[in-house]
Amino acid sequence: MNRSLTRRLGTAAVSVLAGLALVVTAGPAQASSTFFSKSSGRMATVDWLEVGTLPNIDGNIHFGFMYIEDLGQGRSNIFGIVEDLQCPAGFIPDGPFGGGHGEEPKESPCDPVGTRFIDGGDTTFVMDRKFATARLTGTLAVSDHGTPLGNPVVDMTLTGFGATSSGSDRGSFSDENGSFSYRYAYTQRQATVSGRIGPMVFDNVPFEYSSATMGTFKSASRERIR
Repeated sequence: MNRSLTRRLGTAAVSVLAGLALVVTAGPAQASSTFFSKSSGRMATVDWLEVGTLPNIDGNIHFGFMYIEDLGQGRSNIFGIVEDLQCPAGFIPDGPFGGGHGEEPKESPCDPVGTRFIDGGDTTFVMDRKFATARLTGTLAVSDHGTPLGNPVVDMTLTGFGATSSGSDRGSFSDENGSFSYRYAYTQRQATVSGRIGPMVFDNVPFEYSSATMGTFKSASRERIR
């Protein structure tokens, strides 16, 4: 269930980036252009389900995902998303979107009541080279479609376990304005999560979960504007 959430959010992020690349296009009098981009680095991901009400936050079910790119010397790029739902007492949905990836959303007795975005903040992130442990401290910047919601304190520790694994993904998008393709490869290690974000504590009481990964990535993309 948590890995499905991560995959869906990751696919959504790629789709948004591709869409933006195709919407911002050259005018009809301009010649076509092609752009290439490559990047690599170290990163961590965290996803969770929090059950119950939280102070000043709507809903009683909260699905979250956070991506942290390690820039070294305590610096990082952070983005994330939290989907808040109001569900009948005792009902725990499979995920915030309903249905599996590529499937029609399933009917659910839950109502979406909010979306919160995490975009950086004033933080310090330290991760060791063997992906045994990582820690994120400071304050996060949280908003709702551009409207600031606050700066919750974060103190989160990831503890790696097991062997590393590798994987890759690739995809392409096109329309009358141009095309976009990408490829992505990673090596990662699973990790447990402890600590808190604001009033939310990673304590995994019944029906809650949290999980994380730490690892490296390589990505490349090609954009052609007609």
